[in-house]
Amino acid sequence: MSFLKKLFTKPTKEKETQQVQHNINQIYNTQPFQRKSNPIYNYNCIYRIEQFEIILEQQIIDLEQLKQLTWRGAPQVYRAKVWKLILKYIPPNHMSQTNVIQKKRQDYFQYIKNYYEQIHERDESEEKIIKIISNDVLRTQPDFQLFRDPKIQNLFKRLLFIWSQRHPMSGYVQGINDIASPLIAVFLNEYVRVDYNKFDLPSDFHKLPDDILLDIEADIYWCLCKIIENIQDYFIHNQPGVSLAYEKIKNILNTIDPTILAYFQQQQIDFNHFAFRWVICLLVREFPLYLAIRLMDTYLSEGDNMANLHIYTVSNMILKCGPEIKNKNMGEAVIFLQNLPTKDWTELDIEMLLQEAYVFKEYMTNKQNLNQSMTPTQSNRISNK
Repeated sequence: MSFLKKLFTKPTKEKETQQVQHNINQIYNTQPFQRKSNPIYNYNCIYRIEQFEIILEQQIIDLEQLKQLTWRGAPQVYRAKVWKLILKYIPPNHMSQTNVIQKKRQDYFQYIKNYYEQIHERDESEEKIIKIISNDVLRTQPDFQLFRDPKIQNLFKRLLFIWSQRHPMSGYVQGINDIASPLIAVFLNEYVRVDYNKFDLPSDFHKLPDDILLDIEADIYWCLCKIIENIQDYFIHNQPGVSLAYEKIKNILNTIDPTILAYFQQQQIDFNHFAFRWVICLLVREFPLYLAIRLMDTYLSEGDNMANLHIYTVSNMILKCGPEIKNKNMGEAVIFLQNLPTKDWTELDIEMLLQEAYVFKEYMTNKQNLNQSMTPTQSNRISNK
């Protein structure tokens, strides 16, 4: 992300704190929910598509180069393959891809036989999980015809149940279904054209052979596993990753704009009132689905650092909400935070949200590094300015 790193210069230690604070002041948007007149960054334009083609046609794909390009959005036509590559579900070597993906799909088909089509009756706990998953599948993206189709719901329910059985430390946790929903739309689009504005059922969907749907299901399952590997502690017993995320978010808010944190404390607004869903669902439920898919482009391109950028993105959303909620009481503020007015957001809004989050991340890292390199007296002098 060299275009973002240009925002940061390190001429001298004396100037560094002033420089990064200037960057924060430049990008801290105090009116984020107003409509913008700026042109939308088009990641589906011909030039961008050609850039992806150059990389994807390499015999051994440069994954770092691909991640850098994907950070600002992947074209719809290549998104499924790009996600599979940057999640390391398929290898960068073209000669190995077919064998690897066939092996992974065969493994998943065996899981279906072992965990879902088992001969013996399910015990009470398994039936309870099936019921919870079935209810959550019905509630996942319910406004869209695509997610109301019985075939889609069946594959969705099956892969979530298998995931729960294959990951007993966490089992199924509500929110995993939301993380999987972008994968369904993206991977289906590899075979039939999905309208990202409406998410209707494609006209030729029912022409898809059952074995293709099984392939799609297997791909979703394995890529979902890869994503959750980065945030596993959000879902295990007591969800320690969520508590740690809250602490990091509070630290970020206290550094960037402590008045928001003071407002939460004054109004006795607990993060669990709104941020729990934001954190564990990777903000998927806070945006229209096509924007959640765009968000995932950047998250996945971060690789092992996805969870870290996510925390800064959540923090940035809270910062953006500050001007909207500071004059509200507790009840009004919580309602606002639980129902963010992002319906009319565009790709530009998501682009700015992510770029600002990245800037905050760099700022906090630079600040931490600067403090570590200084004597206690120097550090106190700067912090008191």
